[in-house]
Amino acid sequence: MRHPTAGEIVEMHFGELPGARRAACEAHVRDCAPCRARLADVEWAERALLAGPEDAPPADGLPRVLARIEAVRPARERRSHWLRTVVPCAAALFAGFVAVHQGGVVAALTFFAVGSIVTLAIAPVLILESQRRSS
Repeated sequence: MRHPTAGEIVEMHFGELPGARRAACEAHVRDCAPCRARLADVEWAERALLAGPEDAPPADGLPRVLARIEAVRPARERRSHWLRTVVPCAAALFAGFVAVHQGGVVAALTFFAVGSIVTLAIAPVLILESQRRSS
């Protein structure tokens, strides 16, 4: 059997792994020292968190964590971020051109109506993402 992933070990620890996969992981962990050590690390982390103070997290905790993640994000991922914007836009423009060229005015109006509905549907997500990036 392959080693369970770290996520599977965490899910097994918290009882969230489905039945057959859970049994296979438990059997593997019994016989595999590295996986037992990983499970022991998860158990230790849970005990340490439970033993911590009952204080609320700091108000600026999430922005600090997001800033640290952004600081260590690989440069390649930052460069490819613009592709996730440009490629769909180019595809939409091309589809609009084809609609106008092939179907005339009715197809173009339909295309733009559907595009408007989709834009309105994803607008809240885009607004929340832009607010997260600006803070």
